[in-house]
Amino acid sequence: MLMRLLLVLAVAVAPLAAQSRDCDGYFTSLMPPPGSCVRRFADSVGPVRQIIVHPGGQVVAALDEAPGLVRLSDLDHDGHADRIVRFGPGQGGSGVAWRAGWLYFASDSGVIRYRWPATAEAPDSAGEWLVRDLPVGEYERAITVKGIAVGADGHVYVSVGSETNNCQIKNEDSASVGRFPCPDLSRRAGIWRLSPPAAPGGPWAMERYATGLRNAAALAIDPATGRLWAVTQGRDHLHRLWGWDDSVSANQPAEMLEQIVQNGDYGWPYCQGEWTRRITMLVRAPEYASQPGIDCTLKTLPVMGFAGHWTPMGMAVVNSTMEGVPHPGLYIAFHGSTTRAPLPEDGHFVVFVPLDTNGRPSGEFRILLHSTAAPGSLRPAGVAVTIDGYIYVTDDEHRRIYRIEPHGPQKR
Repeated sequence: MLMRLLLVLAVAVAPLAAQSRDCDGYFTSLMPPPGSCVRRFADSVGPVRQIIVHPGGQVVAALDEAPGLVRLSDLDHDGHADRIVRFGPGQGGSGVAWRAGWLYFASDSGVIRYRWPATAEAPDSAGEWLVRDLPVGEYERAITVKGIAVGADGHVYVSVGSETNNCQIKNEDSASVGRFPCPDLSRRAGIWRLSPPAAPGGPWAMERYATGLRNAAALAIDPATGRLWAVTQGRDHLHRLWGWDDSVSANQPAEMLEQIVQNGDYGWPYCQGEWTRRITMLVRAPEYASQPGIDCTLKTLPVMGFAGHWTPMGMAVVNSTMEGVPHPGLYIAFHGSTTRAPLPEDGHFVVFVPLDTNGRPSGEFRILLHSTAAPGSLRPAGVAVTIDGYIYVTDDEHRRIYRIEPHGPQKR
């Protein structure tokens, strides 16, 4: 854990003047792993969130604005997208996945899929809605972003975030006890599974698969093991609501890596992650300090914890068949957050969590991409990895897509 702390501190104190060279040989504040380089694959794309690479080579990202999706091609192979096509159902969203000839998109209010075989140039123009009218809620209060993952058996998993910070009775500006039981949990704060219809054209069945997850938008399935992984965002404002010290509240509660199992209860809002450099455990949330009948040790425990307010947004799983990139492991895009104030922002990077031969996290995470410029100059929102060693990273705030390439920069 000491190594992880040193890595994080190194990022935090790196001089603003520190620069490397991008793949074209120009100075950049972006720092990729040694022996690799980074370039702007596309600019002015829009608020790009989660991202995948279609088997035909096109890069596809979810857009947090209409029409909802964008696909990009590098036709002349110079490392920059020269064909950008926006498409989708006419509403924004965050989640995208491809499986067995179908492109899946989690908009803010539903899940739609488009037929797109591996050998086809473009997806069908007409989509098939799997589910509509998922909970959205009041903008900037309720969590609207949704993650998506698709299993080899055709089941679709979609995350639905909470409507409240921690299910408190009063609004987010006042400390109060929490609702018990929390009404959010009936339709929110969990992961739902969509099952294919028994007959073609029939309705998809929808059931709650796991609960107690405030925001599990960073959602992915390991294709080698079938495990469903999520990195969850913890609640906010412990210093403002409950008088916690600023330095403590900046790192608490933990963002947590979870292995998602059917009927798992991961604790929110009754329990929250207590992050330390050695281990992350679940403890009672202050809203439920006096509520009888809550035992956080009986909840489904996290596999790994990260400092609070790093804001995980996207994840990709690389199994042991991949070449040219660190593997096997989990690639996680952390967006960073201003809710660490008055302490400086932190958490704007892409990390790699190694997996052992059993597909479980082992050892320390590694930071694969960060910026030495001012906090917020990089805001990763999605990550995708190709078998030939390219890592695509979206930045929704700056409306661009980066690509990390497995070679050194061009000389100038």
